[in-house]
Amino acid sequence: MMMHVFYHTSGIAAGFADLAERTRQSVVHLRGAGRGSGTGVIWQPGGIVLTNDHVVAGAGGVLRAQTLDGRDLPATVMARSQDLDLAVLRIAADDLPHVGTGDSAQLRVGELVFAIGHPWGQPWVVTAGIVSGLGEAETRNGQRIAFIRSDVRLAPGNSGGPLLDARGRVIGINAMVFGGDLSVAIASHIVEHWLNSVQGRRVRLGVGVQSLPLPEGVLNERSSGLLVVSIEPGSSAEQAGLMVGDLLLHADAVSLERPEDLRTALQRAANATIRLRLLRAGEIRVIDASLDGASQEP
Repeated sequence: MMMHVFYHTSGIAAGFADLAERTRQSVVHLRGAGRGSGTGVIWQPGGIVLTNDHVVAGAGGVLRAQTLDGRDLPATVMARSQDLDLAVLRIAADDLPHVGTGDSAQLRVGELVFAIGHPWGQPWVVTAGIVSGLGEAETRNGQRIAFIRSDVRLAPGNSGGPLLDARGRVIGINAMVFGGDLSVAIASHIVEHWLNSVQGRRVRLGVGVQSLPLPEGVLNERSSGLLVVSIEPGSSAEQAGLMVGDLLLHADAVSLERPEDLRTALQRAANATIRLRLLRAGEIRVIDASLDGASQEP
């Protein structure tokens, strides 16, 4: 029996090691003109790299990105946000694999997570831990952003690197600037929303909706939903099979009671699809809809 447990545990450990090794290929070592350094993660094809703004701010205007296979490439800053402590860069490397993003809005305390970075300049170090807490912080301009606390060990040089779930998907960008006793990461759905806005990409579902109060007892857990009153021809909504008269209840983890709730869900969508829970002809249904990259309107 003990031998069985030993082999089972060894298999998990080997699988985790393989996952970490694959993910390291999507992480770069960022160096500036000074002595400081930080971490970046290949977020999209074409050499699009996400990191912290404070990594860029301390670079002296000159940034180089070193890849796991030894290349040393110039990195160009495309956009920065001091409030969110995010920056997006481009490097001339179309062949680097990008990391898939996980749904940070679905995270639970206790989930296994790991980080990859360059603490104190030591390249491509992997550390692991669990999600210790989830919360929000208010930026200087009054915007509220979701953050993830974990007991993953970080140090200077980890800033801007990925926090990953047990499947190797990015669920946050590590941000040492927020500090504290526990490590803090900016949730991936916040990163996606910001990146979409600076790249001019907005997601679209293609429905017209209005809030509909529900008679008492129809659904015990809620008092209203969003009634679909129109569907645009050829839209994501039509292709997913939505129908006029459907009552939308949830989009991913967002409860839908007002039209603004659907806009919020679309803004937060970390993936190319959004999961809709709805009421049709008295039955609860779940539909996954692909999102168009055109507009942020429903």
